[in-house]
Amino acid sequence: MTLTRSMLTADSTAEAIDTIREILKLDHVTLHILTNPTTGLDNPFVRTTYPEGWVSRYLLNNMAVADPVLQRAQKGDDAFFWSDLVLDGDQQKTMEEFVQAGLGTVGYSLVHVDSHGRKSVLSISRVRSEGWADHVARHVDGLTQAHMDLHVKALAEAAADAMGVPQLAPREYECLRFTAQGKTYSEIAIILNLSEHTVRSYLKLARVKLNCVSLAQAVAKAVRYRMI
Repeated sequence: MTLTRSMLTADSTAEAIDTIREILKLDHVTLHILTNPTTGLDNPFVRTTYPEGWVSRYLLNNMAVADPVLQRAQKGDDAFFWSDLVLDGDQQKTMEEFVQAGLGTVGYSLVHVDSHGRKSVLSISRVRSEGWADHVARHVDGLTQAHMDLHVKALAEAAADAMGVPQLAPREYECLRFTAQGKTYSEIAIILNLSEHTVRSYLKLARVKLNCVSLAQAVAKAVRYRMI
């Protein structure tokens, strides 16, 4: 079964990239829609299989500006292996933080630009480097087609998101803000003098209001709308 056919049953971009990860036996998959190609990395729409804690840290610290993968994708339309990247000091630090977080820096990224000039980047990665080039070569055609389908699906989600910015209650906002800072449920409970159960409830409400399937997505959307 092709990647494209396997993705047909996915209800969201998040489910689709998880399907790619499982089928190709990857550690992680990420899709960025660079929503404003004329201004660089302004408000990227992102779906990823990276851990929620890392996503929150990445977004809160605006690490995209020193992400060598996104920087390279902004400058051209060709696919590339991460091993071919030439890193400056800040970019080297970003990749070192990836390693320290236990995330793989053995990667490959595909770039797609549609007829309206909207660009997206599909990145696949893993920790082990053995056989990586051959693995990519075997699946690159399927990944290229899957990327085009993901691009369309993600744009539809982004458009739906843009229909309106939801209003969060003060406690929902506070819990989400502390989550973005990397705080655990128990730490947030102590800070706000709430029970851990109550914190979880507020975060669930915030996630639902933001129409997200995970806290990482909720944090990403809140950052994109400058809510936190």
